[in-house]
Order: sequence, then structure tokens, then C-alpha cells
Amino acid sequence: MTSSLFERLAQLDRLTDGEQTLARYFENSYPKLAFQNLETVVQGSGVSATSVTRFVRRLGYSDFRDFSASVKDEVKANFDRPLQRGRESVSSGPATEMIQHFSRARTEIEQTLDTFSAEQFDEVADLLADESRPLFLVSVATGRTLLHYFYLLCKYHRGNVHMLSGIDMNSHELVDLTPDSVVFATAFDGHPMPVEATLKLARSRGATTILVTNRATSPLRIYSDHVLLVQTDSTPRFKSRATMLLMLESLLAAMENRAPERTLSRTKLVEEGSDQLNMFIWPDQ
Repeated sequence: MTSSLFERLAQLDRLTDGEQTLARYFENSYPKLAFQNLETVVQGSGVSATSVTRFVRRLGYSDFRDFSASVKDEVKANFDRPLQRGRESVSSGPATEMIQHFSRARTEIEQTLDTFSAEQFDEVADLLADESRPLFLVSVATGRTLLHYFYLLCKYHRGNVHMLSGIDMNSHELVDLTPDSVVFATAFDGHPMPVEATLKLARSRGATTILVTNRATSPLRIYSDHVLLVQTDSTPRFKSRATMLLMLESLLAAMENRAPERTLSRTKLVEEGSDQLNMFIWPDQ
């Protein structure tokens, strides 16, 4: 699997002042960077053409032309829409759709396990489990539905957690955002502007930001202190959210392991509330 531009940038150390300037320019200009020629990059970054060429070679590209072509391929692969993808062929046989879908999900899970950072996961889990830090959750569309599921189960593990309800209400709900806060965002496939705006606001107020995404080259990475990447097959018209869901559930399990007594206490309160509100029928009732 070819490394993305952001992955290559993350692997660099001991950058010169000029290289730091170019790294910031590449991050801030993405994805429009894919359509900029050498002259535009030089003018925009204020760094010489020789320095730009030397830097892209240090990133592993043979020259600026190779760099430009690779970034264009990344953008094309990571900013496609369902209409741009074809309907997948399904072989004949009983339950072939289910078998193919489950098989693809298994491959995506294995790829995620092969590529994820254990250190990054543990750092994110520590932040999410820290009840002293207000936790704000933000996503859109199907991501918001999955994150709402995460929010409900998160209430078993900690308090002081807030699910942002929508862009028209976010400014009110984020009025209490402080440097101690943690903003946890998910983005699947697209580049949701409400999520970007929230991450930018969080950064401006000194809050810690976390992103879970299936896009290795998501522009949202530049506003995120921590990134958890899940792998998805790029070919289906409608991709599976299985790896995203499993990542969220894994974080919930990690939160419980960090404060088991708190989870037990809160779970008892949730169940008592459910009984008092006559929510469910249990065998002993």
C-alpha cells in the first residue's frame, strides 16, 4: 500500500525551517495542492523551487512531477462519490450478497488491525475516559447516527459528555468549550464542513481534537491532534461502516477498562432509571 502524503509528512523528523514551512503549506493547501504547479507552490510557500524539489524527494517522490501525479491520484481516490462508483457484480448462488459483504468486511477489519497505531489508540482511550475533561461529539449523516450510538453507550462509562445536535445549534452547545475539553469527531468518505468548522473552533480555544476516519488523506487531519484510521474497500457504491463501528466499540471497551468501578456504578443507575421509567420487561418482573 503506497504511503499517503500525510503519512509521509508524519514520518519526517528534524525538519529545517524551510521544510517546516513547506510541510505546513502542503497540509493547509490540501486537496487543492494536487492542482498546483511548482511555480504556484513556490509563490504560496515563499520557499525556493530548489528547496521544494529537494523536499518532495525527501518525502520519497522522484521529483515534483511524480509528487504532483501521486497527490492527484490520492485526491481522486479519496474524494469520489457514490455515483462515481460502479455497481458491484454479484456471483450467482444462495445469499451471495451477504457472503460477499461479510467477506469484504473481514478483509477491512484485518487491514485495519494491520495498520492501526496501538500507541495512538491508547492515547485516545485515555482522553475519552478522563471524566474531568468535557467531551464533545460531532459528526454528520450516517457518521452522526453511529456516533449517537457511541454517545448512548458512553453514558454508561462517564459523565460530562455532549452530543452536538447540528450546525444550527453547535455555537450554543460549544459555548462551554474550554482548553480542557476534548472534541471527538468522525468522518466517513466525505469532507463534512460542519465537522471541519467544529475542529477549527476547538483548536482556536485550545481544546484537544480527535478524528476517526476512513480517509487516509482527509483534510480534517490538519485540525486533529489524534487520528484513528479505519480501512474500507474503495470499490462498492455504498461502503460498509463495519470497521468504523468496531473502532467506536473498541474505544468504549477501553474506557470501561480504565474506570471499571465508575462504569459499574453508572450502569446500575441506568438500569434503575430504566426500571423506574418502565422501559423494558425483564424475567424477574
